[in-house]
Amino acid sequence: MQHKKSSAFHRANASTKTRAAGATAPESLSLGNAGNQEQCSESERGTLAIQSEQGTPPSNTVPPNYISTSKNTQILRFGIDSLYLSFPGTLSSDIDEELTNLKLIAQSNNDIEKATAQKKIGEHLFEVLGKGSGRFPFILSNNIFRIELSHHASESLPLAYIQISSEYLTFTPIKDVFKELCFIINSLGLVNGEAKVSRVDLFVDFTTSHDIKSWDDSVWVSRAEKTNAYGIKRKFSGWVIGEGGDISARLYNKTKEILKSKKDYLIPLWKELGWNGSHDVWRLEFQIGRKVLKELRTLNLGSLLEHQKSLWNYSSKDWLRLTTPNINDSNQTRWPTHPLWLDLQNTPFSTKENITLKRIRQERVPSDDALFINGLGGITSFMARHSITDLDEGIGEYFAHAERFHEHKGRRAGIGLKQYISKKVKEKGRKFNTIDNRELEEKIKSSAKKYMKAKDGE
Repeated sequence: MQHKKSSAFHRANASTKTRAAGATAPESLSLGNAGNQEQCSESERGTLAIQSEQGTPPSNTVPPNYISTSKNTQILRFGIDSLYLSFPGTLSSDIDEELTNLKLIAQSNNDIEKATAQKKIGEHLFEVLGKGSGRFPFILSNNIFRIELSHHASESLPLAYIQISSEYLTFTPIKDVFKELCFIINSLGLVNGEAKVSRVDLFVDFTTSHDIKSWDDSVWVSRAEKTNAYGIKRKFSGWVIGEGGDISARLYNKTKEILKSKKDYLIPLWKELGWNGSHDVWRLEFQIGRKVLKELRTLNLGSLLEHQKSLWNYSSKDWLRLTTPNINDSNQTRWPTHPLWLDLQNTPFSTKENITLKRIRQERVPSDDALFINGLGGITSFMARHSITDLDEGIGEYFAHAERFHEHKGRRAGIGLKQYISKKVKEKGRKFNTIDNRELEEKIKSSAKKYMKAKDGE
């Protein structure tokens, strides 16, 4: 099986290189010095030494001039949606001790103490979770990275396993993502090898006049055993092929999925690329795990970026194919490839860097809708209950009632409204990565000491 996968993949790769006969020589991307930390090792920098068809840095999203259309299908954007990396090495013993203490604090029953379970690295403020994941005991999380870390004494696990957010990958060049990760991981321990790709999700967003909802599972020719159709509120929303396997595919209605995931940052991108705002946008996505990446010899980041098109060819031609049924032929593998699938197979993945730059907040903040629509639900319900229609009166009465409730009838007797709000703000400041509660507590303690000294001196 391994030999067949590699052969098919490298046949596809060879054809790609033939078309790119005018490609320039390989180019190394220098990652520079990560602040006051040691630089990434030579092997890590070599991770991003790739051959670019255009002689430019690697890309994780589609260049605008590559957007393509056919009579029935319009390809909007494509690239890497999810990326998981692992760094070999050893966690610092001091960091191990610090994270062990922070993990215990995150498990505390004292909400004020629990809010200080945070770790700041450079400009990144991470929440330290109270539990690990599998054999990784420590987890640091913000809106950009989820970092799982092994124990200092671990010999079999990598130092770190990292998930990079899809939003960050949408707007940030891969070399900048990797440079930032180098700084963070080198701040936590000793890296002793090149970073490895543990999982990658390649995608294409498109609109089409083909009726995707009309198919049954007989149209798919795949090496996978599982083929499942899914729906939202009894309405078809997409397909999942090979779920739980080393490679899987998802073809689903992205406009519907956005309503749940709240990834509305994609909407203006689609419109810039020609979406009319009314047709459903569909996404085809291949999730490729470490085992397959290893068999296809694309475990380091440089080879992954260079071989995106070959990975797409292998996934959409050798591993999975959408067909047009032929009732006169009982051999499904001989059925012709569906016109939509031909368009998707031809998605022009490239290593050319040409993306829309946008600053992504590392904080996990709620949306304005959540704050100013849902967040006002309590006040409007209170006003309706008390037949109050004037906003100023309603807000005043609301807080007066809230103060009495928390003073006398709250779950924790003796905690007034101000203390309750202070506690909740600290909790959410940790969750949203917006308030460094440890720094705040130090300031409070320092102010208290100054006050006591001044009082003793009177």
